[in-house]
Amino acid sequence: MREVQAVLGRRKPARDVARRDFAQPRRLGPARLAELALALENLLPALEKKLAESWGLTAGATLAGLGEEDAEALFDGVAEPLCVQRFRCNKLPAWLAWEPDAAVAVVEAILGARGASAAAASARALSPTETRIANQLLSEIVRAVVGALGLAAADFALVQVASELGSWREAGAEAQSHRLEVRLALDLAGRTSTLRLYLPGIEAGKERALAPLGELPAHLERVEVELSACLAGCEISLDQLLALEEGDVIPLEARLGDPTTLSVEGLSVAQARLGSHRGRLAVRIERLSVQPEAA
Repeated sequence: MREVQAVLGRRKPARDVARRDFAQPRRLGPARLAELALALENLLPALEKKLAESWGLTAGATLAGLGEEDAEALFDGVAEPLCVQRFRCNKLPAWLAWEPDAAVAVVEAILGARGASAAAASARALSPTETRIANQLLSEIVRAVVGALGLAAADFALVQVASELGSWREAGAEAQSHRLEVRLALDLAGRTSTLRLYLPGIEAGKERALAPLGELPAHLERVEVELSACLAGCEISLDQLLALEEGDVIPLEARLGDPTTLSVEGLSVAQARLGSHRGRLAVRIERLSVQPEAA
C-alpha cells in the first residue's frame, strides 16, 4: 500500500521520461522528417525562380518547419474570410492555408499595385478574378511541394468560407485524419507570410538494408565510372532530327519531383527523383538497387 501511495502521490515526472501529448499524431520519426525536409529544401531555389518568372515578382521561400496534425480540427475557430486552397493529394483531401491579408497584398501586386499600397493591404474577401489568380499561384506552389515528396495533386479550389472546406472523411473507406504539416515562409512582392500545407499519404518509411559489399581492391579505388540519370524523352520527326543544329533546344517533359533511374554502364544502380541543389539540377537517391554480385 505504501508503494501505491508513493506512486499516486508523485508530483514530478520520472527522470529521463519526455512529456508527450498523445492527443497529437506522431507517426514520423526524426530521421523521416529530416529526409522530407531535405527534399523540400532542395526544391526551394527552383521554386523561387519559377515564381519570379511566372508572376514578375521578387520571390523568396524557406522551409519554416514540418509537423504532424490531426485534420479533425485544423480550422476550428478560424475567422472568415479564409484564404484556403482545397485540393486532392493522391486522391485524398488536402489543404493549403494562407494568411488572408498577405493573399490580398500579393494579388494586388500582381494586378499592378506597388509599394505602400500593396504593403498596407488588409484582409478582405477576394473578387472572382483575384480568386482565380490566387488559386493559380498556390497551385504552382502545391504541385512543386507535393512533387518533391513523391505525391501528386489535382482538383484545386480556393475557398473563403468554412462551409466549403470539406472534410478528411470525404475519402470514404481510405479516410485518415493524419496530415503532414509543411510550413513555408514565403516572401512575395515584399510581403512575408506563412503557407501551411496539410498533406495526406506520407508514410513513416522503412529501413532498407543492403547486403554488405566485399572490400574494394586497392587497385580499383581510383577507377572512374560514368553515372547517368535517364530524363524524360521526346518524339521528333526524322526531318526535324536531320535539321538539328548546334545551339538548338529540345524541350523535355521532365519536371522536378519526377522519378528517374541511375545507371552505371547500363547497370541500374538506384531509383531517384529529379530536384535541384544550390540552383543546379540534381537527383536525390530514394532506393539503391545494385546487388553485390552485380557490383
